[in-house]
Amino acid sequence: YDPKQRARILANAKTPVLKPLFDDWSARSPQVLLEAIDTFEKSGNIVRDFHNLMMQFEPSLLVQFVSPSKERLDSLLFAIDFVCRQPYWDYFRDGGQEVIGIQRASFTSVRLLMARELLAESISPELDKRIVQAVATKGCEACFATVFDMDHPETVKGWDFDEAHAGFYDLTMERWPIILGANNLRAAPTGALGLGALALMGIDPRAQLWLDTAVASTERFFTVVSKDGSFYEGISYLDYSLRTTLPFIDAHMRLIGDRDWGQRVNMLGMIEFTQAMQLGRTPEGRADVVNFSDSKSSVFPGALTKLGEYASSGLGTYAADHSSEARWIYDFLWYRPDGPRTAPDDRLLNWRSDLSWIVARSGWQPDDAVMAFKSGGPANHEHADRNHIIYKIHGERLLNDHFGASYDRRHPGWLMRHAVGHNCILIDGRGHPYIDGSEGTNDSKAYAVLLDYQDQGDLIWWTSDASAAYILDNPHVTQVLRTVIFAKPSVFLVYDQIQFRYRPQIVDARFYPDNSDGKARLSIDGNRFVIHRPMAALHALVASNSGATPRRDRLQVPAETGDFPCIEVHAAEALEHNILTLFAATKGSPSPAPDMALTQQNGSWRISAPGLQARLTPTSFVPEVAIL
Repeated sequence: YDPKQRARILANAKTPVLKPLFDDWSARSPQVLLEAIDTFEKSGNIVRDFHNLMMQFEPSLLVQFVSPSKERLDSLLFAIDFVCRQPYWDYFRDGGQEVIGIQRASFTSVRLLMARELLAESISPELDKRIVQAVATKGCEACFATVFDMDHPETVKGWDFDEAHAGFYDLTMERWPIILGANNLRAAPTGALGLGALALMGIDPRAQLWLDTAVASTERFFTVVSKDGSFYEGISYLDYSLRTTLPFIDAHMRLIGDRDWGQRVNMLGMIEFTQAMQLGRTPEGRADVVNFSDSKSSVFPGALTKLGEYASSGLGTYAADHSSEARWIYDFLWYRPDGPRTAPDDRLLNWRSDLSWIVARSGWQPDDAVMAFKSGGPANHEHADRNHIIYKIHGERLLNDHFGASYDRRHPGWLMRHAVGHNCILIDGRGHPYIDGSEGTNDSKAYAVLLDYQDQGDLIWWTSDASAAYILDNPHVTQVLRTVIFAKPSVFLVYDQIQFRYRPQIVDARFYPDNSDGKARLSIDGNRFVIHRPMAALHALVASNSGATPRRDRLQVPAETGDFPCIEVHAAEALEHNILTLFAATKGSPSPAPDMALTQQNGSWRISAPGLQARLTPTSFVPEVAIL
C-alpha cells in the first residue's frame, strides 16, 4: 500500500461498482468481528471458525480506513492482539509436528500486514513488533515450509491435518506436495511469503531467502497458466490465484523492480479468458460464468483492472465493470473508474482456448446466447465432463452445469462430479472414469481431443474425440465422438458417434436443464422433447441408427443434495450408435416448436431448422459437414 492511494480507496467506496459492497460491509457492526473471535475461541476450529474470523476482519479493516470509528478500531486492535497470541495459524502438519501454511496461515499473514499499513498511526510500537514477529514465525515460516516441500517433495515426512482437524476430509496426502505444487494452492503460500519477506526486509535475517523463494515459486506457478492466458482449473480458481499472487508481484515491482512480471505470463490473455468465460447474469444480477469443474464465480474487479494496467489494455477495466464480482479489499485498492475501457473484439465471440475449451456466443448482453463445450485434458478440481455442453439463452441455462458438487467423497454430492451428472454420454449407464476422491479433487486420466474446428462467425462447428477417456474402463470402446453445429443464436445439432469392438452396449446422452429453483419442466412426445424454463424453452428432435428415443431420468442423489431432472436420449444395445439431437430455443415458455427435420438421404443426414440447413455425412472419423 502506498499512502498516495488513500484518495483512490476513499473514492472507490462511492463508485457504482464498489458502493454496494462497501455499504454491505459498513452495515456490519464491529460486534460481528468480536463474535467471530468468541466462536473460534470456543471451538478452536481453524478450518471454519478461524477462517470466518479473518473473513470478517478484512471488511472491518476497510470500513475503518474509509469511515473510522473508535468502536470499530478497538475491535480491530483486539482482533490483531488475539490473532497474534494464537500458537499457530494453520491446521496442516508435516510429519505430525512442523506447521505448514497453505491457506489459513497465508491469508492471515497478508491481512495482518494490510492492517499494519492501513491502521499505521493507530498501531502502537509494541503491537507492531508483535505483528512482525507473528508474521515471521506463524506466517512466513509455515509458508516457506510449504513452498519448500512443494519444490522438494522427496524431503517431505508426510503431510496431514493436525489432530484437532483429522476428520475434516477422508483422504491421503501422500502426493499433495506434488499435486498442490502445480495448482492454485501454490499461489497462496507463495504470495504471502513474498509479501512477508518484503515487509520484513532488514528486520528478519531470513527475509532475503524468503523473497528469493517467493520469486522463484511465483515464476513456477505462472507456468501452469496456458500461453493464451486460460487457466486449467477454471475461472474461480484463476480468481483465487490472482488474489494471492497479484498483491505480491505488484509490491515486488514497486519495491524491488528487477522483474517485469507482465512478461512472465499472458496478462491480457487472462482478461480475455475471464471475458470469454462469462455466461450473462444470474437471477440475482451477479456475473454468471461457464462453471466448468468447481468454478462458481468470476474474477474480482481489482484484479482485472490491475491486469489491464500491466497489459496496457482497456479490456481490464471493461471486464471489471461488466464481468466481475467485487469481494475483496483489493477491489478498493486497485479499481480505477477513470481508466480506459475497451470492449471485447469480435475475436472473442468464438473462443477456442489452448485448453481445448470452446465458448461461442451471439453477443455480450445478458440475454444473448452462449454455448460452452468441454474438451481437453485433466486438471485439479475437474469433473468427469469430457464432451460436456452448456447452453444459455434469454437468461436461462437450458443445458446446465450444476453448481455445488461436494469436495468430499463421503457426501452424496460427490456424484455430481461424475459424467452421470453432466450433459455427456453414458455407456451401459456409466460415463468415463473419474477419480475415487482419496486424494481430494485431483486430476484424473481422462482426455478428449478436438479433431476439427470450423469458425464461420455466426455458424460454427467442431468435433471432439473422448475415446481415450472412455476406453480407460471399457476395452470394448473404439470411438466416442461428439460433433456440435451451432447456428447462432438459437439452433444447434449434437451428433454422437459411439462404436464398440466386440460387445454391443447401451448408450445414453444426457441433457440437464437448470433446476436450482425447481422450475424446470420436461416433456416428451415420441422422438421429440422439450426442456421448459420460465423465460425460454429448448425444443429437440432425435434421430439415430439404433432406435434412440428420449426418456426422463434424474441424478440419483438424496433430495437434500438437490433435484436434477434430465432428458436421457436412450439407445438399446448395438455395436454402433449414430445419434443426432437437433435443438432449437425459443423465447418464453410454453412456446410453439420451430419447424425442424432430420432426414436420411443416400447415407447422409439432412438437417433443417430455422437458420440452419446442412448435410452431415457420417464417416469412420470426423463427419463431413456441408452448409446448404
